[in-house]
Amino acid sequence: MAGKDPERSQRLTAELWAPRLNDAASPRARAVVLLDLARARLADDDPLWSSLAEQLGKYLKAKG
Repeated sequence: MAGKDPERSQRLTAELWAPRLNDAASPRARAVVLLDLARARLADDDPLWSSLAEQLGKYLKAKG
């Protein structure tokens, strides 16, 4: 699109989410922030969600 600057957009997104990521005290809290970031950027029908749910399910099942 004319007038769009993808590098600036990525930089602003990183600046927006950096404080939340830095404040996350544990790996689990950091994962929650990363999931929130993904939810903010991806559509609900994006195929990533089914893959992510499958992988998280496997991880949680393995952890007991």
